[in-house]
Amino acid sequence: MKPEEYYTVSEFMNKDLVEVTPGTTAKQCAEVMAAERVSSAIITENNAIVGIITEKDFARKVVAKGLDSNKILVKDIMTTDVITVEPNTSLYDAMLKLNGKKIKHLPVVSDNVVVGIITAMDILRVQPSYMELLAAQSGSGNI
Repeated sequence: MKPEEYYTVSEFMNKDLVEVTPGTTAKQCAEVMAAERVSSAIITENNAIVGIITEKDFARKVVAKGLDSNKILVKDIMTTDVITVEPNTSLYDAMLKLNGKKIKHLPVVSDNVVVGIITAMDILRVQPSYMELLAAQSGSGNI
């Protein structure tokens, strides 16, 4: 086994992505996410990433506002300023990016194509010590 500082995102990312188009309804997207047992979906158009949507987005932008998920499109609730990493990014640098941006999902992009996704939980399963490191760095235990 190699030293932990050499672990890269490509080794632990999930390659089974849920991808939907901007015109997908929130309900359809949530159903696919539930069926695939994932907490996020990548929004793509012409093979390019245009957004990401997470369970938190559904809770805050649809459910909490009492909106009809059959009428809301993912393009209206997705995050468009998507933070990504490359496959060769170290797990440590990916965790710093997650923590610094206060996000939990990082799409992995190679040559402008989404090839996977890695979450804070994926990284912490491999390297639990990062929890303490980042909690000390940020001054809080919220990751």
